[in-house]
Amino acid sequence: MDVKHLRIVGVGASVLVALMAVAAAIQVLRPPVQVTSAADPDVTVECAATTGVNAADCLAWGDALIEGDPPSFTFEMDSLSRLRLDRSWFGLGSACQVSYLISRYAEAAATDEVACVEAP
Repeated sequence: MDVKHLRIVGVGASVLVALMAVAAAIQVLRPPVQVTSAADPDVTVECAATTGVNAADCLAWGDALIEGDPPSFTFEMDSLSRLRLDRSWFGLGSACQVSYLISRYAEAAATDEVACVEAP
């Protein structure tokens, strides 16, 4: 390879790295989707940007979890105030995490791994 070809490859690699950095910044800086649960209007369902779901999918995913059994015996689902759904960075993990937050605690009362909902 001569210098001209090496320069072209270098520019191409630089552009690729820049595009990856922009994509990462968009993923990190994008606000989470927040919807009010249809199953329990007192609960806010929050889907992190890394889940890649829209408001309708976030609502359906959260409502399915709310209508299910609680993850532990430490609280009743009636005490739930917020449900936070998240995925590992850049969606590389196979499982998602749900955090159950109740009004009397600032931190999550319980966390659990759940199957991720694939974005359309």
